[in-house]
Amino acid sequence: MATASQAAPDQDPIARGKAIVTHNCAACHAVGTTGDSPNPTAPRFRQLSERYDVEALAEGLAEGLTVGHGPMPEWTFPPDDVTAIVAYLKSIQAPAGAQTVPPSKPRP
Repeated sequence: MATASQAAPDQDPIARGKAIVTHNCAACHAVGTTGDSPNPTAPRFRQLSERYDVEALAEGLAEGLTVGHGPMPEWTFPPDDVTAIVAYLKSIQAPAGAQTVPPSKPRP
């Protein structure tokens, strides 16, 4: 089960959040401002605000996922990591009304 990151607790929250998602999520999700997700069905983190209120994701991140599904592993994050993850996710969202590239289609 994924838990805390390798990020330093006194690190800038956005940098800490980036380190956490890079360590725990990048195997399946596009966690940066460009690129496709390695798993074509995994949402790109920079586009989460198109589907969710990013601030509201904090509750789900705090509760974690205790029963994995498919390739998605079980995970939980402590409160400081949740705050950092949300700060990072908010920092990479496209501005409202910005043109985004549609998600890629699964490869055959």
